[in-house]
Amino acid sequence: MNQLLKDLGENLFEEKKITKQTFALFTGLFLIMILGIYSYFVVVQKSFIWEGDGFSQHYLIFKDYLTSIKDYFADPSVGLPFWDWTNGMGADLLSAYGYYVIGDPFVYLGLLFPASMTELAFHILIILRLYFIGIAFLFYCREMQVGSSGALAGSMMYTFTFYVILNVTRHPFFLMPMLFFPLLCIGIEKILHNESNTVFIIIIFLSACSNFYFFYMLSVLIFIYAVIRYFHLYGKKTIRHFLTYVWVSIYSYLIGLLLSSVLFVPIVGGFLQSSREPGKFASGLLVYPVKYYWSLILNIFVSERYLWTVFGFSSFALFLLPLLWMKRKKFGYISISLGLFAVILLLPAFGSIMNGFAGPYNRWTFAIPLFISLGAALLFNSRFNLTKKEYSAMGWVLLLYSGAIILIMQVVGFKAAYVTPLIFAAVMWLLLVLANKQQTKKPLTRRSKWIYSAALLVIIMVDLGFSAMDYYYPWGQNSIELSLDYGTVDENYLSTFDGLEQELPQNQDISRIGVTSKDNQVKNQMITLEKMGLNSYLSVSNGYISNFAKQLESGQFQLIQPLRNGFDDRQIANNFLGIRYILTEKENEAYLPYGYEVMDDLSDKSSSFVVAETKNYFPFAYANTTYLTYESFRQLNPIEKEQFLSYGVVVSSEEVDTTDLTLFDQALEVKSEDYQLVSNDSSKASVEEEGIIINEPNGKVELVLDDSTALQNAEVYVYLEGLDFTPSVSDPLTRTPTSFTAQVALGERKKAIRQSDILSFSSYIKRSEMLFNMGYQDENSEEETISLQFSEVGEYALEDITVFVVPLDEDYSTRVAEKRTNQLNIEQFTNKIVSGSITMTESAILSTTIPYTQGWKAEVNGEEVETILVNEGFIGLPLEAGTSAVTFMYQPPFLIMGAWLSFAGLAALALNYVFWNRH
Repeated sequence: MNQLLKDLGENLFEEKKITKQTFALFTGLFLIMILGIYSYFVVVQKSFIWEGDGFSQHYLIFKDYLTSIKDYFADPSVGLPFWDWTNGMGADLLSAYGYYVIGDPFVYLGLLFPASMTELAFHILIILRLYFIGIAFLFYCREMQVGSSGALAGSMMYTFTFYVILNVTRHPFFLMPMLFFPLLCIGIEKILHNESNTVFIIIIFLSACSNFYFFYMLSVLIFIYAVIRYFHLYGKKTIRHFLTYVWVSIYSYLIGLLLSSVLFVPIVGGFLQSSREPGKFASGLLVYPVKYYWSLILNIFVSERYLWTVFGFSSFALFLLPLLWMKRKKFGYISISLGLFAVILLLPAFGSIMNGFAGPYNRWTFAIPLFISLGAALLFNSRFNLTKKEYSAMGWVLLLYSGAIILIMQVVGFKAAYVTPLIFAAVMWLLLVLANKQQTKKPLTRRSKWIYSAALLVIIMVDLGFSAMDYYYPWGQNSIELSLDYGTVDENYLSTFDGLEQELPQNQDISRIGVTSKDNQVKNQMITLEKMGLNSYLSVSNGYISNFAKQLESGQFQLIQPLRNGFDDRQIANNFLGIRYILTEKENEAYLPYGYEVMDDLSDKSSSFVVAETKNYFPFAYANTTYLTYESFRQLNPIEKEQFLSYGVVVSSEEVDTTDLTLFDQALEVKSEDYQLVSNDSSKASVEEEGIIINEPNGKVELVLDDSTALQNAEVYVYLEGLDFTPSVSDPLTRTPTSFTAQVALGERKKAIRQSDILSFSSYIKRSEMLFNMGYQDENSEEETISLQFSEVGEYALEDITVFVVPLDEDYSTRVAEKRTNQLNIEQFTNKIVSGSITMTESAILSTTIPYTQGWKAEVNGEEVETILVNEGFIGLPLEAGTSAVTFMYQPPFLIMGAWLSFAGLAALALNYVFWNRH
């Protein structure tokens, strides 16, 4: 026992090489930190599942993917599930889930748990990711020949930096780049030292499979690391010498990428056809708001972030600053790396490049802790060998940084979390000063070194633990309140509609379940409920479905939720998309689209939900002989576009021979009504020539109709065009957000559309037009006033406000019935095949509500037929007169190509092995 304690002490407090005992010690320290930080979650029975994306995406997708894999293993004859009809209107699983789970190796460990323990598996695997993040850092330290004591201190700083703490509950899959980056650096180190390139190839392969988004960042970062390390190791050599290592690194990178292609190619292919929009480079920003720049200083040691710039290091890192300069030879590559990162952080253009040329979110900052922690490890190993000049410089840095924090707090206000890191830093500095002063007078005894080392490591751990607790605990930011209670997540999914979806009649035809505009809580739950609907909430969604929603100008549209919230309760749009039933809370009954009637026999009186049904839902696939070209269709206003969908199909004249089709030439009955725009209280809102001026939050104006009977027996829309908001106050320090909410009210209906702020990069779209569906007004309606309210103070420029009125269409049900007469009689409907037959007396276009993607192939009467894009977002087929047996078959786009590239990668790997051995 004494020998064991001695060995452990040597590994922890003396500069020994990293051994198995170092890893064992890390394991013990890791468990202490985990218990200290996360035991409170157990006490209050909270989970790691964030009530936002954690509930709607991360756990739900994790659970569904594991279920799909287990189902395949239970019956391999059914094949792998590549398409899922319950995911939005239907989605490719490689594209939809590739961002989250498919390439994450930890996910597959979830297969070891029974279905009843899926939630437990989700939590254990998050902790396991944290553990291996620390293990990866230790391996990197061993590669860099860092002593065990410093490596242990650095591993604590790396594993429990705020980026990790944040994403334990926020985005667990964001943890993976923290694991891959040090391993990639090891791979580069081995190449630069003329050792095997196998590690680099394997980690490139794993990181490319895991998440293409972070793989892009890792690729840029490892290139930067490789160049800096080359010049640090070799200085100025010949171009040939430099290009030799460049060549080895590039072809090793390409081999790893080729190996991953079976996943990487179809997933990236799906992303390139997704609803994501590049927008303006760097969101049009030349510089960040002033608040961002002081947050760079303020947030270095605290658990806060701004624009995804995440720091939250241990205060021990503060003392790196003087050493980075004073020990330039030893710290050179660390200094250059951190200096370059500091420059990248200053300008939005660099942030945009690092974020794949999208909005300048600094999610790449997961890389900074590696260099901070490595530098801290080297500093820890030098703790008894500091000169007076060095620890004096550390004291001055501490003093200057404390002064900067005090000045910033004059603007942002006092917060204990801003001061606490300074206290920890002061204690660490005093320990270093005392230890080195004693060492100068007389060499420290083994016991003294043990005490100082233990004290310094404990303070580092307590510092990190306090920062984590400040983020999670009630006395700090209390983010734990944003997590679901443990053990409730599955029940929450099943209670989305109080179980009423399971009571719906099992009909032969294919239809979908919808919601109203007030059902914001419904996102991906249809996947768990195993029902076909519209809603989806995914980082990668079908771009054609997004285009359809934008063409019809759905007010509920978001880039990653294109068909959310019942398509603004629009009757024809819901019918067209095949919504037979709508489930919503009873209090939302007024928002049901026209034609949907509450079914008393299915609406349980004890439930807070009701079921509404319509007879006018369109068939899943049906033939049209009437058409419009895209050029003509896009000249219509959004309500006319919706109306046309009940008459015919939209096609490209370049793809379809329209000779035997009928060009639509009827007038669409959409009227605009005259009104007077007035303000009842000019102190709150006023109507000016240039637009509407809002003087108080939620100020409103009114549209008073000239004809009081104009809205009767009609569906009413309010359309804002050329909308642009300028806040009345612009604060150059904290920046005034440009977000606002516009709300229109008519009778008991209120509809709101949110314009997000330009700095909400992932969800930002400019809403110059806003369309509000105010529902159907019956013959007794006496409404003549529509109110328009804006949430924020400022000027709202408007080119036009139109009140559209769509009179009741007596022939609408007849047109829907015709579609039923001409529908595809579906005989087989699975996640792989949709087949049926149809008989037409003339040439027609078969239009479906299958989201358009290259993965769906079609055969008509046994012969392959090219699919076409119809109705702005869906798959169609040209049909000749007569009986047609139609079969649609799905295979993920680019999967075969990716598989062949992976085989090429295996061949390249074999050649590399032979070549490298000869080399």
